[in-house]
Amino acid sequence: MNELKVDVKVITFDADFMALAYIKDTNLPWPLLQDSEQDLYKAYGMTRGSWWSIYGLPSVYQYLNLMSRGRKPGKPGKDWRQLGGDVLIDPSGIVRVHHISTGPHDRPSVDSLLAPIEKTAINQVEK
Repeated sequence: MNELKVDVKVITFDADFMALAYIKDTNLPWPLLQDSEQDLYKAYGMTRGSWWSIYGLPSVYQYLNLMSRGRKPGKPGKDWRQLGGDVLIDPSGIVRVHHISTGPHDRPSVDSLLAPIEKTAINQVEK
């Protein structure tokens, strides 16, 4: 990410022990910030999922797929229905990507997240 000068932050609302477990389990290379009141989630329209969006067939399939590769699902956090998302904000404060997840496994690809940054970098080089 350094070549694109991206400053990544990961945000959680879970308690310290859950946040520390997440850092350890994922070898998280970026800072993990806590939003205990879920203010950022609310501000960016990230709501709580329905029972079906959390435990429906798409999620069951993804969990089985992970378990078949030797990974086991982690313990749910304090609000297991809270959906996340991905927000990319450029240095001038303009939101370039705003993805609200529809379920626990709904995440954009890294390429689609980086596309707006790469496009901006290319445009700056051409000027």
